[in-house]
Amino acid sequence: MIAALTLTACSSGQEATTDKQAEATSNEPIKISMFTNQQGAQAVDPSNPILQEIEKKTNTKLNITWVPVNTYSEKTKVMLASGDLSDLSLVMNVFDSQVVQMATSGAFWDITPYIKDYKTLSAMPAVVWDNAKIKGKNYGIPRPRPLEGSWGVHVRKDWLDKLGMKVPETMDEMYTVLKAFTEKDPDGNGKNDTIGITGQVDADGMGLYGWIEDVFNNNNGFWKLSNNQIVIAALEPTERKALEWLKKAYDEKVLTQDFAVIKNSQAREQYMGGKAGVLGSALNPQWLYTDAMRKIDPKADSFPLTYLMTPDGNKFAAQDSGNFGMYVIPKTVPEAKMKQLLSFMDKLLSDDVADLAAYGILDKHYTIKDGFKQATEQAKVDNVPDVTNNLLQIAQKYDKYTRAYYNGIPKEFYDRSKKIIDDRGAFSKPNAAYGLISQTNLTAGPELNKKILDMKIKVIMGKETLAAWDEFVAKTKADPTYLKIVQEMTDAYKNK
Repeated sequence: MIAALTLTACSSGQEATTDKQAEATSNEPIKISMFTNQQGAQAVDPSNPILQEIEKKTNTKLNITWVPVNTYSEKTKVMLASGDLSDLSLVMNVFDSQVVQMATSGAFWDITPYIKDYKTLSAMPAVVWDNAKIKGKNYGIPRPRPLEGSWGVHVRKDWLDKLGMKVPETMDEMYTVLKAFTEKDPDGNGKNDTIGITGQVDADGMGLYGWIEDVFNNNNGFWKLSNNQIVIAALEPTERKALEWLKKAYDEKVLTQDFAVIKNSQAREQYMGGKAGVLGSALNPQWLYTDAMRKIDPKADSFPLTYLMTPDGNKFAAQDSGNFGMYVIPKTVPEAKMKQLLSFMDKLLSDDVADLAAYGILDKHYTIKDGFKQATEQAKVDNVPDVTNNLLQIAQKYDKYTRAYYNGIPKEFYDRSKKIIDDRGAFSKPNAAYGLISQTNLTAGPELNKKILDMKIKVIMGKETLAAWDEFVAKTKADPTYLKIVQEMTDAYKNK
């Protein structure tokens, strides 16, 4: 008996020691490598107090590779091709052909069966997860975005008030506003130095003028569901009205004459500098714009429209997909660590941690009054807007009102934006073709898109006629390559 008790005591002591060692080990920070997008001017230094607080709350030691946004797509392709992936790597385009091929061939963890085990992740709206699926499975953690607020157009509300005009609801009313902003001295300086609308054209689309096409086409995005087929919206009859509207704006000089070559930053500067009255933009920069404008005119107000009426009388605003890329976990990561990474992302996207990424440290970088977060002067000193612009690339939670907020925004502007978001929810239109893939379009699409865009610009500038546009459309729609793309996109839609 004595021998047995002695043996038991020794055994229990050894087990207790082992358990304590295991507990000590488990409490050590988990080392996690990340490959992600750098939106701010500077990468976030590991010594940054906000980042360190995030590490403390998630019990991690993060090794983050920050890649500037201008080179992110190229660097991502190189990273994927090499197979040398971080524990968590952000791919901006879930449906990039390289990402799809790697996912379906087993390069990434299929996390679909695990989502339900994590409180924050499983609480995200189903549409966020559904819109990030590749052939019915989730191969990464979506970088969540709100469904409302990425689409839109801003108008100088103070100019409308000065000219005694109401907020435009139709495209005819919008055009009347553009004319007045160009010809009736809305800034009151006695000079003919303002223009109705500015913006920039992308390499593959109409960029900050895309909202005009959307309204005329009553459609969200490049593709359109028409007669049970997924077709290019620009090749449908409604596009002609959009081109007529834009051509008239160009001819009557209410549209900036260098619209085809101006850069995004130049268009924004023109708007914020009080030289243009309308700009296509997401909802959230309204305070960025207004704050800049008020250095020139204290009454300035960049007002985001809730909607515009389509030619057939429907309210229109475009709905977002609910995500902007996803973080993939390579299959080379063991299952045990994969679960640790999911647990980390679950904490990272929780209110407690995500608010750190968005606003900084409470009572240092922001205060809360009447439930509203207000930036402090210390936030400017510590360059929090730039730091959080980067940190939100890894830790932006799902929040319906994310795009209502901008660092430093007054509460009345925030409340106004929340109402716009709430109102849009009743009628905003999703993108019917989001996530659909056509192999033919992956190879032939870029050249086709360029031809369509080039022809649009020529028509707007009067270098080609609308009759020539009609001929171009008829020829393109009869092209075998285009017909094959339509068939593949339609099949993908039916099988989604």
